[in-house]
Amino acid sequence: MKKYLYGVLPLFVFCLCGCSQVETAIGIDFFHGTFEEALQQAEEEEKLVFVDVYTSWCGPCKVMSQTVFPDQEVGEYFNARFVSFKLDAEDMAIDGPRISNTYDVKAYPTLLFLNPDGTELGRGVSGYDIEGLIGLAEDIVNEQSSNPERLAELSAQYEKGDREKALVQEYLHVAKLVSAVNYGAEDSYELSLKMQPIFDEYIETHKNDVESLINGKDFQLIRGYAARRPKSYPAVALVAENFDSFAKVVPEFALCYFVMETNYSTVLDLARAGDPSYKDHISLLDTELAHAHSVIAAEDPSNAILKDQIEPLAKSQYLIGSNDWDGYLAEVNAKLEKAADDAEKARIKSRAANWLMNSGDDKFVKIGDEYATTAYNADKSEPRNVLNYGTVLIKSGQLEAALEVYEEMLSTLDPSHPSYNFKNALEASIAHVKAMMEESTENESDTESNIDT
Repeated sequence: MKKYLYGVLPLFVFCLCGCSQVETAIGIDFFHGTFEEALQQAEEEEKLVFVDVYTSWCGPCKVMSQTVFPDQEVGEYFNARFVSFKLDAEDMAIDGPRISNTYDVKAYPTLLFLNPDGTELGRGVSGYDIEGLIGLAEDIVNEQSSNPERLAELSAQYEKGDREKALVQEYLHVAKLVSAVNYGAEDSYELSLKMQPIFDEYIETHKNDVESLINGKDFQLIRGYAARRPKSYPAVALVAENFDSFAKVVPEFALCYFVMETNYSTVLDLARAGDPSYKDHISLLDTELAHAHSVIAAEDPSNAILKDQIEPLAKSQYLIGSNDWDGYLAEVNAKLEKAADDAEKARIKSRAANWLMNSGDDKFVKIGDEYATTAYNADKSEPRNVLNYGTVLIKSGQLEAALEVYEEMLSTLDPSHPSYNFKNALEASIAHVKAMMEESTENESDTESNIDT
């Protein structure tokens, strides 16, 4: 068996997913069988394993399966080097939850590159265009630009004043690869903070020669460093203003999704700030973003960034952001009236409970507590319901009862189920309650001591 060192992953975090396994004559030939059989096949053929981890509900789920995986160049590269496998992270029939949790998958698609023994070489977390996907695979397999040593070399050259475009472009790219190795860790966060102004400087330096930025590599950098930024952000504005030119060099769906997602983020940021101008940006979906909207709608009619999806969400967020709790409650009640059954009503109340409980207004806090209790009684297996109900118990001084419901929920979490993501929140809540109980015990002891004295 061939041995390879571990690689690293780029963090261009967009929520993408695939669809059912599709045979293709010229693109990637995905393996039909179990995950374990794919590993065995790779060992027999002395190849690596490529895994496209996706979910059926995730936003721009067809961008890679329809525009990248079927490409002849991609197929020739991957079929010669990998046994490729599609994994629906939520499909219990193929053990999707267990396998995806084994590799700590938290976003879709996650593109895993594995040794035949299942050990990870590296990963990508995003949708990639043809050039980007092949480049990712080459980086991971060859380990040429994806290691800390190369980052240190590039950093040293940059610090000495080298601003040659190719060098800064590689520096930004490699930093994404390296920072994503320990995604969520403090050193990764610090590296991201360091690189963001370098990216901003890179865009500012070359904006007068915009043609030099209209290419697949720079679009991947923009997606990575400018994801979910508002339209006013220079890198986002550059793409919006040169949409037609970018459309000639990157997949249309990826480009449309980028400009739509930045608009989506702008809408929600304004709504959450209580700024009514969020409506102006929703209106763009009927004017300058109409084409992009139609492209996304054709591929994924239920995508959250579409007008009919974002409009009610933004309205609710605006009411919350402007502290219009009467208006927000009216919205909730309207949804409750349309609910199909008690289970749906409980889900609506569960989502509303947290906002109302933190409104700061006693009237609405009380309603939030009632909603939280109703939701918990309707479904005690939902971690969010348990967390909200535990808060109700804590506020009423029932610390032992809160601890009990938290610990019971934690004990039932299945690592192969998506709800396992609540593990950290439950553990933090348990620690918080225990600290409160210890403090209460200490206060009682102090009181008794003072009485004795």
